[in-house]
Order: sequence, then structure tokens, then C-alpha cells
Amino acid sequence: MPSLIRHRVRRQILFEHHYCAGFERHNVPSTLRFRTMLRLSYAAMEQVVAVSRAQRNWLHAAHLISASRSRVLLSSRTVDDFLALPPPSPAEGRPLTLLAYGRFTPQKGFDRLLRAMRLLPGGGLRLLLVGDGPQKGNLEALASADPRVELLGARKDIPTLLAQVDAVVIPSRWEPWGNVCLEARAAGRPVIVSGIDGLPEQVVASADGSVSAPPDPCGLVVQGESDTALATALENLLSSTDQQRSAWSAAGRDSARSAWSDYTTAWSQLLDELS
Repeated sequence: MPSLIRHRVRRQILFEHHYCAGFERHNVPSTLRFRTMLRLSYAAMEQVVAVSRAQRNWLHAAHLISASRSRVLLSSRTVDDFLALPPPSPAEGRPLTLLAYGRFTPQKGFDRLLRAMRLLPGGGLRLLLVGDGPQKGNLEALASADPRVELLGARKDIPTLLAQVDAVVIPSRWEPWGNVCLEARAAGRPVIVSGIDGLPEQVVASADGSVSAPPDPCGLVVQGESDTALATALENLLSSTDQQRSAWSAAGRDSARSAWSDYTTAWSQLLDELS
């Protein structure tokens, strides 16, 4: 509290890239206490910047911050290395190679992905799982009986890996935005994402940042949090045509092409307004 009071005498901007509806649903035993703490923190800020529309909507619905003191700046990073990759080649009868990467924690939902893979026996899919973290042993055990799954450990050469795969799976349990999805879009890789927080709006985001309706998405959104729902999305990807995946690839890349410049421009505008 003393720290918050000291902050109140300055003009502070909070970039809220952590808390969201999914985080609250999976981690918070006392919603009243949690939201009270956030309201006190946000009250010390001139502006609270949300990284996705879904996160902003949750902030408003939970009455954590007023609309006049909040802003959406769709999160980004530089994606030139990803934009330079060639699009995926046609499958031509070979198994589709999927990539999932990130920290091995419950948030990322890789346990769900491995269980969903088990619900789809056969050789149509191959999965590369990249990362490290406290769930490593559990994930290794889940993957041990499935020869289609390869755990590669922690890697830094993500563009190189993306060049080798057909699609990216993001089975997170919560994700205010999701830079993995942004990277996959820029790489022209179709995505399968959980229908939570900021991920769905990335799948249907058009190049100008507005939300479009199908048929111009860049992949599939999992409806529901069950293993079966994720397996259904994997099955739908498996049954998609080369033409459909090519369309998803092009739409994703188009939607990510100006992400970094749009992000820096939006920050400049906000800082000019507050100066």
C-alpha cells in the first residue's frame, strides 16, 4: 500500500500482460480479494494498457478500471525473421507436422495436447514439442507411448523450427494475448488455438487489426477446454485441404505483417496524449 500511494503522485502507465479472465478462472480462489487488490493497484495508474480486446473487456466487466483510464494496444514483437520464412509446402500424402512451444507449465496446456493426440490414433499427425519447465517429467511420461511425438527440449531457433512444420498448436488455459500465435501467423503457419482470452481474436484478425468473420481466419479455434474438443480441432486440421491451409497461411501472414509498426505507433500516440 505505501508503494501504491507513492506511485499516485506520479503519472504511471501499467502494461497489463498477465491477468485475464482465464487466469482468474484457473488460479483465483477468492475473486473478491483478487479484484480488490487489482482495483487498488490500477487506481494508482494514469492508464492501464490491455494487450487484447478480450482482456480489456474482462477489465471492464469486472469493474477493475474505467473505460476512460484504459486502452488496448495489441501486443507485438519484431517479426521480420518470421515473415521471411517460406510458406508451408503441400502435404502430398505425408503426415502433417505440428509445433507447440513454450514454458512447460499448466498455463500452456501441453498436457491437454498430448492427451488429445492419443484420441487420434494413426499416422496422419506428427508433433514437435519444444520447451522446458516444471511439467517436463509429466509431459515426458504422457508422450512416452506415442511415437508421433518428439520432445526437443528448450530451443532458441524458433524460426528454423517453424520452417519445418505445417501448423502451430496453442492449447493454453489462459493467454491475455499470446506471442506464439503472433509468431506463427507471421511465419504463415495455420494455428489451432484455445478459445480463451486474446487468442481467438488473433485467429480472425484482419490486416488492419479489426475483427473479421470467417471465411478469412488463419486457423481453428477450439470450442471448449476438454481434450475431446482439442482432438476435434486436430481432426479438422487433418481433414483440411492443402488449399484451405494455404488460405489460412496467407491470412495469418497478412494479419501480422504490420503488427510491430502498428504497436509502436499506438504507443507513441498514447505517450503524446499523456505528455
